[in-house]
Amino acid sequence: MLKTKMLGFDHIKELLACDDDFSRLYELCEKNAHNGFFSHDGFLFKDKRLCVTKSTLCELLIREAHDIGLMGDFGVNKTLDILHKHFFVLK
Repeated sequence: MLKTKMLGFDHIKELLACDDDFSRLYELCEKNAHNGFFSHDGFLFKDKRLCVTKSTLCELLIREAHDIGLMGDFGVNKTLDILHKHFFVLK
């Protein structure tokens, strides 16, 4: 099976490893799950949602989802609700 990588997607791993909010969880989860967080292929997840840092990455995800119509024309709140089902950001 051929694995493909989204351009720059591995950068999420680097952001998590040095992020003030996620770095400790990232380190804890390298070997074992912790309070619903777990690591898979170097990515950090909360339950089934990919963890992302509070960075321009969040803005990019929102813009991409809305601007290119991935979420249809649901408006801001609906787009954010859908993104929150797939991504986790510490508040």
